[in-house]
Amino acid sequence: MKKVLFILLVVPFIITSCQEDFVEKVDKNGLNSDSFMRFELQAREAVTSVYDPLVHYGLYSWGFMIFGDAPTDNIENDWGDGNWGPSIVNIHNFNWQGSNTFVVRRWNSCYKGIARANFVLENLGKVEDFDEFSPEQFRGEVLFLRALYYYNLVTAFGDVPIVTSILSPAESNNVSKSSEIEVWNQIEADLVEAASLLPSSYGTDEQGRATRGAAYGMLSRVRLFTGDYAGAESAANSVDGLGYSLVSAEDYVKMFDGRLEFGSESIFEVNLVTEFGNVWNAHNTERSALMHLFPRLTWGNYMHPRRKGSYDILDIFEDGDIRREASILVPYVDQLFSPTLGEMRTFPDVETHGDFRPNIVNDEVYQMRKFISNDDNLWGGGAGFREGVAINIPVVRYAEVILNKAEALVEQNKLPEAEAALNLIRVRAELPAVSGLSQSALRQQIKDDRRIELMFEGHRWTDLKRWGDLSKISDAGLSYGGQEYYPIPSNEGNINPNLMEN
Repeated sequence: MKKVLFILLVVPFIITSCQEDFVEKVDKNGLNSDSFMRFELQAREAVTSVYDPLVHYGLYSWGFMIFGDAPTDNIENDWGDGNWGPSIVNIHNFNWQGSNTFVVRRWNSCYKGIARANFVLENLGKVEDFDEFSPEQFRGEVLFLRALYYYNLVTAFGDVPIVTSILSPAESNNVSKSSEIEVWNQIEADLVEAASLLPSSYGTDEQGRATRGAAYGMLSRVRLFTGDYAGAESAANSVDGLGYSLVSAEDYVKMFDGRLEFGSESIFEVNLVTEFGNVWNAHNTERSALMHLFPRLTWGNYMHPRRKGSYDILDIFEDGDIRREASILVPYVDQLFSPTLGEMRTFPDVETHGDFRPNIVNDEVYQMRKFISNDDNLWGGGAGFREGVAINIPVVRYAEVILNKAEALVEQNKLPEAEAALNLIRVRAELPAVSGLSQSALRQQIKDDRRIELMFEGHRWTDLKRWGDLSKISDAGLSYGGQEYYPIPSNEGNINPNLMEN
């Protein structure tokens, strides 16, 4: 689906009046919510529109990392310049408010996706013919996406409204919250059905669509949250039989810098493309805002790997772990290949580029390596900053599913099987295999390797929360105040007081 531009689905509302002599005019020639979804092409456009909110700021354009890593021991962030900086700093410092732009955008993006999903699900039966696709596939895609949107809601807010049908404006403004466990149950139901409907793969032109592996992969993650460890193991085993494999150690970093999209390890990734829309408009672009990580940008200096006070994130890596250099750049230690010069150059290459951030040149901070393009014109900045980043964002990787399985096994006290799963990850990282560990020691080793393997991919906060380990981030010097959930956006509460009830 890399070549398919997201098409925004507009469902017009008919304005009515209380005056008896008001004449309602209906455009019988144009499309509206009743006449749309008659043909396969329209159904495809509608399904494509359900993918669109994934690339908005609150989700996988930028928010996945802000929610998943910014308030954790992976990150330091003291800089609050620009329109977004203060909001990121407030999340990092646990000053969480319902007016925070990323809190608002997370809520809005998810419910926009859910509303579009519900429209498709209620109207698929109107489609008169299918040729290239099938209604079962479309239904499976939309159920997977609805589950993914609810996952991003429940992990951020806890209790939220469950909406599974098209609502009128009045109904939308009076919904009540469902309990967190009810939301998890809805997510599981959607994923189970999606897995039964989706194909295991697509042709090259349709890469990026949800697959059976994506549904089972998410299901393995979801069941860890609900404590269904046998179910999580079963879902991960279902992924194992679908042909995925870990990429080599040599190719590890290529999964994150644009050189290896849709590789053997990719199960579901958010599909980003260049030359479309304006990156500053979150609703009209297919590029991410991760250019804020560019090391040659003198402002927007957000989110560095944590190196603050006595805490140094490099200490969590074992000697020889290839994931260290693939995740973090250490100034004047690490090297990057320069396409401009055709050779490896020490980072930061001040002889080629004189505009690196001063704190990097002065060796004060580390720099993220993940999501920095291998094209040195882009990881530089300048015009590249204005254009955004078109590197795909991994949502479900096979490595995560293996770690999900390892965790599910260790919680069932199946220690040899758990070690075997974990060692797939460790051997790829060029680390020694583990053997003969106790349940508690193996559990901790899985946690440690999971943190490193999935670093900066948006998992750290939710992992700490489901493990009951959030208080441990205080050891890294963060001012954690006991928060587990973000406040529901203030403007939503002003419209619908039901949302503010406990």
